[in-house]
Amino acid sequence: MAGRNRTAVDLTIDALRHLGRLDQIDESLVAAAESLADAVDADPGHASLWREYRAALEDLRSVGHVEENDDDEFYELLNFISSEMGDREEP
Repeated sequence: MAGRNRTAVDLTIDALRHLGRLDQIDESLVAAAESLADAVDADPGHASLWREYRAALEDLRSVGHVEENDDDEFYELLNFISSEMGDREEP
């Protein structure tokens, strides 16, 4: 059974495929994001895995994104739901 991060990555990949933003050449990015999501789900306290996972998500989300199309609703949604992980700042 997939953990929460792997499920989120799979949904992102499905959406990118549906939008035609992933090509066969992008499969290495897909595999890296899937593997890192599994690793983070297995060891959520490992900070360096989180950094690598977040970088893989950024790489994946940027595939097929055209700079002049910065108002792309899908891209904005992904940026919104991808929040920084860590301890909440105290007021």
